[in-house]
Amino acid sequence: MPIGSAGVHEWLPQGRIERQQYDAFLKYFGNDQVILGSWDDCSIDDPRLRRFSEQLVLLSQQPSSRFARIESTDDLCKKLTDAPLRLSQHEAEERLRGFMIGRDGTAAVLIIATELGVQEQAKTIEAVFNAADQTAGLGREKLRMAGAVFESYAVDRSAGESLVRLVPLSSILGLLVAWCCLRRLRYAISVLALAGLGQLIAVALVYYTGKQFSAVLIVLPTLVFMLTLSGAVHLMNYFRDSRLMNASSASSRAVMLGWKPCVLSSVTTVFGMGSLWTSQLSPIREFGLYAAIALAIATVVLLLLFPTVVDAITPEKRIDNDSSRLQIPNSKLAEGREPSGFPDPDGRSNWSSRYLDMVARNASAISISSIVVLIASIVGLSFLKASTKFNDMFPLDSRINQDMFWIEEHIGPISTVEVLLTFPDACSLSTFDRLDWIARVGDGLREQPEVGGVMSAVSFLPRWTDQKSVGAAARRGAVRKAVENNLPQLLEQKWVADTEDGQVWRLVSKVSATSSQDYGELVAIVKKACQDVLKKSPPENGIDVHFTGLTPIMHQTQVTLLRDLGFSFLTAFLLITPIMMWVTGSLRGGLLAMIPNVLPISVVFGTMGWLGFKLDIAGILTASVALGIAVDDTLHFICWHMSSLRSGASKQQAVFRSFHACSSAMMHTTLISCLSMAPFLFAEFLPTQQFAKLMIAMLCGAIIGDIFLLPALLLSPWGTVIKQRAKHGI
Repeated sequence: MPIGSAGVHEWLPQGRIERQQYDAFLKYFGNDQVILGSWDDCSIDDPRLRRFSEQLVLLSQQPSSRFARIESTDDLCKKLTDAPLRLSQHEAEERLRGFMIGRDGTAAVLIIATELGVQEQAKTIEAVFNAADQTAGLGREKLRMAGAVFESYAVDRSAGESLVRLVPLSSILGLLVAWCCLRRLRYAISVLALAGLGQLIAVALVYYTGKQFSAVLIVLPTLVFMLTLSGAVHLMNYFRDSRLMNASSASSRAVMLGWKPCVLSSVTTVFGMGSLWTSQLSPIREFGLYAAIALAIATVVLLLLFPTVVDAITPEKRIDNDSSRLQIPNSKLAEGREPSGFPDPDGRSNWSSRYLDMVARNASAISISSIVVLIASIVGLSFLKASTKFNDMFPLDSRINQDMFWIEEHIGPISTVEVLLTFPDACSLSTFDRLDWIARVGDGLREQPEVGGVMSAVSFLPRWTDQKSVGAAARRGAVRKAVENNLPQLLEQKWVADTEDGQVWRLVSKVSATSSQDYGELVAIVKKACQDVLKKSPPENGIDVHFTGLTPIMHQTQVTLLRDLGFSFLTAFLLITPIMMWVTGSLRGGLLAMIPNVLPISVVFGTMGWLGFKLDIAGILTASVALGIAVDDTLHFICWHMSSLRSGASKQQAVFRSFHACSSAMMHTTLISCLSMAPFLFAEFLPTQQFAKLMIAMLCGAIIGDIFLLPALLLSPWGTVIKQRAKHGI
């Protein structure tokens, strides 16, 4: 199965100003996605540095190379110490400090990838590993790497490993739990075969549309498995009830009984998935589209194939000896519609009777408490933060994170903020004066503790001072001449670019990828430092400054992530609520029925906000997904409730009958789904792990809402509106 992911800059849509600025940067300055490699005790004099660099240069000279340029610390130092600069070794190292050499003298190799290298990051990184293997005394095990290309590779590799290692375990565990819940292996195999078919539909949909399983799409097969499983368990519930009454064609009768809530729940879940299409992040939109289509197809297949699969796997006709199952009258089964009454006028069993009596006695208190909890959790949502930092995607003790910490400690910060100073065509400043402003901005950035290094055209030219002495004036004159002579070389090296907006000069500032500060704070520090310097520029100079690069893009992704979480959930709520209103027959009834579905989601995310946990890229998926799954069980309960009310049952009888009809299937669905997700709690890739944690928490909350809060709401004075509507036949 192909695994791949787009670059972070491709997540934002073309219309976003941040994306446009970054695309313009790529157009004029080339690709900034690099790989930084080093190893323990790597110094400028280390012979392995030269040999490793030579191996990479050979690869860069091949046709269709994935390496645009190779730079090593010793090469760059030689350029600075040779003519025309003739810097001392110490001065050369100082200019490269924080970029290519650390405070302790650790050296590195910088690999700038081509477009092909970025697109095929797995092959690119494997080529680097091969070069290390061919370097005497090095080898891939000793090589430490960081950079955007390596990050994409690490994410895709971990996602692929999770898929191969955990999905089979998830399916096996689901089978065992289903066997325990449904009490017969044949029932469990039937249910899981249908759910597995839904899973295969999701995989086939991605494969045959030419897409790859990214770090976000990786959860799609398991998600469709869970959603299809929910419908299959409810149908199996109806099938067992039909067999208890010796109904002929029990599997077909089960579909006749359950098709309406199954279709309604599928539609609501499709709406929940479809709401993700409103996201501005392309992986989230893609996930929502594929999930909605896969689930719609899987539901149709489930309803069509359920009788065939069940009859093939469970051909025996004997009656189950299961006294806890609901007795459904044959007359109702023959009519092919939901039964509205049961032999026991109260529809009670021993344990459910006592449980629901307790809920009825405390219905008002439970309902009011749920509203209070809902309000408190909504307040907590205001404190929720997002994270798209690479190191947050893996455990702290993982090799990937350990290498990142090592590189930042021994060489310098990894993340980059590109500062672009634009001098319009009408600007009267000379080339040297423009260079002088670049130097001032660079000095301002170096004063910030959060900025670990700054490089620009100034790094490759002689330095000068503003002193009034004859020597200083002569020095400035020499630099003025040097910058004029070297301007074509600076243009070629992508430190300067002539654009339609004017001449753009580039500064590269390095900030930490592993610090506790988020990207927004780091970008804000860089912006303020630059703007403080440029305030001293006369207005007639017209210097304009922009900030781009992967770090600002990641910051915008964080902002978009939180905004999309709220907007997609609101969209899902607005799409699903009208269906619930139609089922209950009233505006207030629909809103009442939505409370048990919204509460678990708001509590989980609100708690994350209160406790300071961060939401990652996969977390945004869980709100709409959990809402769709929760509504599934609610619709089955409400459909039975409305049918009972229309048959003349009292409000209490209708709740008891609905609970007895649906509670087992709801609890089985939740138990199977949660334990099927359990293996993903051990995924090395933390977004997958967080997705599993959030889904399990929300599914547990949803079942509590459906078997505890929903009966309380229906039995409370607020539930009267549904009974009134049902009596009028609405």
